Amino acid sequence: MPYFTTITQERKVGRPHDLWWVGTALAKSLVKHNGSWRVVVAMTEEFMAECTVVLRGGYLNEISDELAAELTAAGYGDYITN
Repeated sequence: MPYFTTITQERKVGRPHDLWWVGTALAKSLVKHNGSWRVVVAMTEEFMAECTVVLRGGYLNEISDELAAELTAAGYGDYITN
């Protein structure tokens, strides 16, 4: 079964200097809301209830082959592994 991995954004913390190397990866979730795919950072329980698909950031999400094909067609194929 395929898996959807987390979409991340590198986030630098501290001062803009080479010696300040500390950074974190900000995990983003992918949701299908009102028929459209959206990348979100934070969401409420109410918003999650309105979504037909929620792929949580920071997790390895197990998905069906049909959902993998839909995500690939929507441009998110780079985040799918087997």
